[in-house]
Amino acid sequence: ILKIRCEEEDVDIAEDALVVLTRIGMQTSLRYAIQLITTASLVCRRRKGVEVSKEDVRKVYQLFMDEARSTLFLKEYQDEFMFNEVSPSEAPVQPTGDAMDTAT
Repeated sequence: ILKIRCEEEDVDIAEDALVVLTRIGMQTSLRYAIQLITTASLVCRRRKGVEVSKEDVRKVYQLFMDEARSTLFLKEYQDEFMFNEVSPSEAPVQPTGDAMDTAT
């Protein structure tokens, strides 16, 4: 799927970079890995490269967080955000409704 998406977006990607993207997709989500293709392509273009490398993928992985890492960051630094009204002893409220499960 990732290889097809690279072809559709006209992104030349190194085989080792595709392996890293595949691992990221398995650990996070396919949607997140697909979004990294575009940003890694932009990083590659900025450095005047012709093929997305493993380093390009690693760089965008560090710049853009997936849902799980973003949640951990917010929980870790919640007391430092403006308008923080949740006390540390309160449990977070779970959303109701038909939320789609994006965890893999």
